[in-house]
Amino acid sequence: MSTIPSKHLAVGLTSPTSGVVAFEVPTPQPGRDEVLVRVNWASVSFFELWQTDFKLLVDYPQPLGITIAGEVVQVGENVDVAVGDKVISFGMTSKQERAFQEYALISKHKIGKLPANVLPHEAVSVPDNFVTTYWALFGNLKLPVPSELPAKSSPPEAATPILVWGAGGSTGQYALQVLRLAGYTNVIAVASSHHHEYLRSLGAATTLDYRAKNISEQVLEAAGNPVKYVFDTIADEQYSLQHIAKFVGAGSQVAYLLPVRVGATGAVQGIKQQPDIPFPDGVELIGVKTAIYHLLNEKFKEEIQPKILPKLLAAGLIKPNRVREITGNSLAERVNTALSLLRKGEVSGERLVVKVSE
Repeated sequence: MSTIPSKHLAVGLTSPTSGVVAFEVPTPQPGRDEVLVRVNWASVSFFELWQTDFKLLVDYPQPLGITIAGEVVQVGENVDVAVGDKVISFGMTSKQERAFQEYALISKHKIGKLPANVLPHEAVSVPDNFVTTYWALFGNLKLPVPSELPAKSSPPEAATPILVWGAGGSTGQYALQVLRLAGYTNVIAVASSHHHEYLRSLGAATTLDYRAKNISEQVLEAAGNPVKYVFDTIADEQYSLQHIAKFVGAGSQVAYLLPVRVGATGAVQGIKQQPDIPFPDGVELIGVKTAIYHLLNEKFKEEIQPKILPKLLAAGLIKPNRVREITGNSLAERVNTALSLLRKGEVSGERLVVKVSE
C-alpha cells in the first residue's frame, strides 16, 4: 500500500465562474466510524450537472461526484471493512465523501463491500440510484418494506399497477428490478421504445413509449383506473409531470426526484424544488430527497449500503447499468466530457463512468 499523501487532487467548482477544474484538498484521517478510500472509479450523474450549471447546493471549493468504487486504505476502529477491501459507496452530504477526488472519507453506513463477481467500473453505476430507488419506493411511497429480497411472499398490493416514468434511465432500471424482487407483478414502464425489450427482462409487465401523443390515455387503459403509485425518475414539468397529472386521482401518490427540471432533456433551462403543474385533488406529491435518507430512517441507514446492496449484487439479483467509460488525459477532462454529454441529452439507457485513479 502506497503512502497516503497529506493532500490530494479533487475535481469540482472553486468559484461561481471557475467551471469544473482540478484543485488540491487536504487528505482527512478517518474517525472511529469512518473509512478512507482510494477512489478508483466514479459515475457521473445529473446531480453533478445541476451543481455545475445551476449551482445546486454548492459550497466553494466544491468537489463533485457522489458514487464511488475504490479500495480501503485506512480505517477507524469501529468499522466492518478492512484495509485492502474493494468497496462501493454513495454519499452527497459532505465534501470529503465526494467521488471526483483521489481519496474520500466515508461513513461506515455509506459503504458496502464490492462482491468479487462484479467489476468495479460496472458496480459504480449502482449505489446512488439503488439507494434512491429503495428510499423512493419504501420510504416515500411507503410500500411495505420487505423483510428480505427476494420477498418470500407477495406484498398486499402485488397486482396493483405501479408506474415508473423514465424506466429506461439508470434509476428507472433499478426501480424495475427492486419492484420485481419485492413481489410486484403489474409494473408499467414508460420509456423510449428501443429500451422496452430490456425493461421487460428487468420486470416490467407493460411498456409504453413516453413520446406517444396519447401516453396518458395509454396508461389509463393499461392500468384500468387512475394509477395509485407513480415513481417519476425524470421530474420534468413538461415531459413527465404534466402527463402524470392526467392519469392519477384522489388517493394517488407521486414520488418525483428532486430537483424538478424545467425544459427537456438536452435543453434544461433551470431547476426548482416543486412543480407548478396542477394535480387532481387528493393526489400526494412527494419530492424524493435521497441525500438525507440516512438521517430520516435509522434502519435504512444501517442496512441499505452495508448489507442489502452487496448481498443482491453478489447473488446476481441486481444488474448494474450498462456503462460507458469516458476517457481523457485528466480527471477534469473526463468529467467535463461526461457532463457535456449529459447536458446535450446524448445519454440513454447507460451510465457514464470515469477512472479517478489506479
